Amino acid sequence: MNGPRLLHGTVCVPSLDNALMLYRDLFEQTVVHTATVGKSEAAAWEAPALAGAKSVVMQPPSGSPVYLRLIEQVEPVGYQPGTHYGWAALELSVKDADAMYVRLLAAGTPIIAAPKPLSFTDKLYPMQARGPGGEAIYLNEVRGDLPSSDLPMAKCWVDQLFIAVMGCRNMEASLAFYHALLGTGTGGQWEMPYSVINLAFGLDASTAHKLATISDRRTVLFEVDQYPTQATPRPQPAGGLPQGLAMIGVKVDTLPTVAHWIVPPAVRLEAPYFGAMVGVIRGPDGELTEIVC
Repeated sequence: MNGPRLLHGTVCVPSLDNALMLYRDLFEQTVVHTATVGKSEAAAWEAPALAGAKSVVMQPPSGSPVYLRLIEQVEPVGYQPGTHYGWAALELSVKDADAMYVRLLAAGTPIIAAPKPLSFTDKLYPMQARGPGGEAIYLNEVRGDLPSSDLPMAKCWVDQLFIAVMGCRNMEASLAFYHALLGTGTGGQWEMPYSVINLAFGLDASTAHKLATISDRRTVLFEVDQYPTQATPRPQPAGGLPQGLAMIGVKVDTLPTVAHWIVPPAVRLEAPYFGAMVGVIRGPDGELTEIVC
């Protein structure tokens, strides 16, 4: 593998059946594992109340080994999607952003932004929607690689998760944390108006925000967004996970020595691990990241 790569995005949703209508039916993801959360799995996340919760793991029809996992969990009081620190958005590679927009509109999916060209490149044509757990979903029609990074062009209607987006209190501290953990570097830094953040916080559309990417050479793993000061910690049920995009998994060649594990890493047989060693850490804003070796 020769470097860290995304393995999964895990989303907590109030209704698994409703979430499958989006991810399985509209996004055409293939269900590869249906189960309930085990006690040891829940303990590794410090979420004992999730033991026994319904769970589904899905994979793109292209066969890309990057997974989406849905877990059913009651929505906590005070949850306002897009305004809390932690993992915020999944960025997925899609075949046709315009056709996706039409399909999501017809299904009544909340739209954050319609497809539009980016000012700095013609290689990306994105739109954004809001998923059933409040997670933001960036649906990006990749038309080629960028000068500094290689991006996956979709081989099916909705292909792999290729960037995970987080909102943080201190962008520089989060960058330093994940670079030390994963041996990555900063792919780029920008300051610009960001419609997803401005809409969530009710800010003027011209309000600029700082953001950066965490990359392994030409592969981008994360986008790190500096959130406004009015952002708050993510609500979660007692003994549960953060609502919405709760956790990200990263494959590595060797387990890092700098990690402070919630529990010692252990072999996990179920999807999406398939016998790998898995450890869980909490990032600077309490966000959960699974390190999979």
